[in-house]
Amino acid sequence: MNGAMTLERFEQLADAYGGDVTRWPSDVRDGAAELMVLEPEATARLLQVAGDLDHVLDQWRAPAISAGLQAAVLAAAPRARAAWTRWIWGTGLGAGLVAAGAAGLMAGVVISGSLAPASDLEVVAAAASSYDELATALAGDV
Repeated sequence: MNGAMTLERFEQLADAYGGDVTRWPSDVRDGAAELMVLEPEATARLLQVAGDLDHVLDQWRAPAISAGLQAAVLAAAPRARAAWTRWIWGTGLGAGLVAAGAAGLMAGVVISGSLAPASDLEVVAAAASSYDELATALAGDV
C-alpha cells in the first residue's frame, strides 16, 4: 500500500469530516473507497462512530439567549463614532493633527539629543586632557 490510505488516516478523515464519505474532500475519496474494499469491517466501524457523532451534533441546538444577557452584550458593545469625529477625519483635519503630533515628537527627539550625556569617547578625551593636572595634584599630596 505505497502511497495508499491507511486506517489511521481514514480515522483522521472520519473524525474531521464525519461518517458520510461523500462529504470528505474529493481528493481523498478514491483512497477511502479502496481502503473500504480492503478493510470493510474496520472502515465500517470508524464510519459508524463518526456517523453517530454526526447525528448527535445534528440534533444539538444552541440554547436561547436570555433577555438579560442580550441587554448586557448590547450595553457593552462599542458605540458608533460621533458625527463630529467623522467630520474631523473626513475633512483632513485628523491628518493635520497626526502630522502636528509627529512634528512635536521629532522636536522632542532632537532637543533631547542635544541634552544627552557625552559619549564614552568624549568622557575619555576630557579625562586624558586633565590627567597631567590630576597626577601633579596627587603627587604633591603624597
